[in-house]
Amino acid sequence: MPVAPQIQPILDAVAAAPPLLADLPLAERRAASNKALESSILAFAEAAPEGVTTRDVSITVKEPEPGKITARVYTPAGPAPKGGRPGYVYLHDGTWWLGAVDRFDGHCAHIAAESGAVVISVEYRLAPEFKFPWPLEDAYAAWIWVQERAFQLGVNADKVAIGGTGAGGNLAAACSIMLRDRRQPTPVAQVLDAAILDLTLSLPSVSENGEGYLLTRAALEEAVGLYLTSPRSERTDPLASPLHAEDLAGLPAALVLTGEYDPLRDEGEAYAKQLEGAGVPVEAKRFDGFVHGAGELTALVPQAREYRSTMAQFLKRTLG
Repeated sequence: MPVAPQIQPILDAVAAAPPLLADLPLAERRAASNKALESSILAFAEAAPEGVTTRDVSITVKEPEPGKITARVYTPAGPAPKGGRPGYVYLHDGTWWLGAVDRFDGHCAHIAAESGAVVISVEYRLAPEFKFPWPLEDAYAAWIWVQERAFQLGVNADKVAIGGTGAGGNLAAACSIMLRDRRQPTPVAQVLDAAILDLTLSLPSVSENGEGYLLTRAALEEAVGLYLTSPRSERTDPLASPLHAEDLAGLPAALVLTGEYDPLRDEGEAYAKQLEGAGVPVEAKRFDGFVHGAGELTALVPQAREYRSTMAQFLKRTLG
């Protein structure tokens, strides 16, 4: 089917906008790119619902070097069940060098309200100042922090999932592998929302949908270059490209969401098949007419609410 009709005017406006100058200093490019993200996608996201409370917390990271990151905790309204609420560690989009928890407030609050889970949205450090594996180690540290402080968070440590969007989905998938291999408590489930899973960028949808659908092949190539220290050798590292992992057995049950016109479509669907082949329970769904990021357009595209609800209901089912 064609691109969803509500999305086409956004694509037209982005195509008509002047390109960012490649020689701008990083800070200026990041500010301009975040502003473009806010005007093209996040401007059409619903505001946070009433009743969900938030607070910011500080998390100590030990690897690769000691440091601190912040996270935002979203707690649903109403009394908590005996033993604590389920939890969901969320990692935001932004191709590793853009984005912040502020920009996904509405998304996280809606997920908390509908799923009944406490959502912990992680402000991982961004590339290129912090290259691979820094953001991944931040995700890992946040997971361990939630496990260790579950009682204070009102969370049942045995009912916690991990997930994310885009680059955040990449970190969630890689963190699930890392937790398994380091013999740490693993998530009950993982939510991979339009996730970047193959940094070789070699599957057909990267070329088919790599121009004119918001997220471009050129932007992905730039992001990979910013994220990886050695792009030639690290592109197939399974903690950078989970699609290249040799062993996916024992990983958490997964929800994999893809969009018809997303350049990341094929790697998401390929990863779902690989997980299934390894005996991992998988729910995979492609949203026709969607570009990358369309799931955030909940105030504009009616089906985007279904997209978000698919994640919330998956968490509600798998976390009990």
